[in-house]
Amino acid sequence: MKYDWLLFDADNTILDFNEAQSYALREALTEIGVIFRPAHNQVYDKINRSCWRAYEEGKLSKALLRYKRFQLFFMEIGLKDDPEAFAESYLVHLSQSTAMMEGAMDLLQTLRSKYQLALVTNGIKEVQRSRLELSGLGDYFSYIAISDEIGVAKPDASFFRHVFQGLAHPSKERTLIIGDNLNADIRGGLDFGIHACWFNYDRRERYLEVAPTYEITHLTDLYSFL
Repeated sequence: MKYDWLLFDADNTILDFNEAQSYALREALTEIGVIFRPAHNQVYDKINRSCWRAYEEGKLSKALLRYKRFQLFFMEIGLKDDPEAFAESYLVHLSQSTAMMEGAMDLLQTLRSKYQLALVTNGIKEVQRSRLELSGLGDYFSYIAISDEIGVAKPDASFFRHVFQGLAHPSKERTLIIGDNLNADIRGGLDFGIHACWFNYDRRERYLEVAPTYEITHLTDLYSFL
């Protein structure tokens, strides 16, 4: 086998974050008397991605991230409600979502007998821990790293150093990260010196000048080189 450790991102790699986000946004808006429309999800998704990118780059603190995205969302759609209260409601609903990417559970079931599996995610601890427990996914990983618990996020090298310390310093040459985020997962992994597989599930154009070791469009594509 070429690799000993496989480091999986969580959102939109194993867990279906797009589905979870839509569900949480719909439920939180319903609670304040707003009829959910698909356009709401599109507006929020763009804002949320921008805020998470700022967080990954150290330009936005975790505390601000939790409600700033909803403050901007409310401004965009013309709502006057309290973004901090809405943020808490949204996170509660998000933490209950167990939607997974197609083929994720079967993949983990197959791989865990052949490889050491770790989950490495940029996320809010209350949300991620809840989703992992409710879905049963936590049982598949011998190590779990959540940026909110570590205090630093991918692609920062400190995140990867923390992970490698937790894994008892495995060989970088025999470690692979798999994720959907070109910046956090792919550039972060490559800069740290490990191989990186870009899960380009929606066939996006590359927005960064990075060259993933592998690129796949479905999780089962991993079998072609593992």
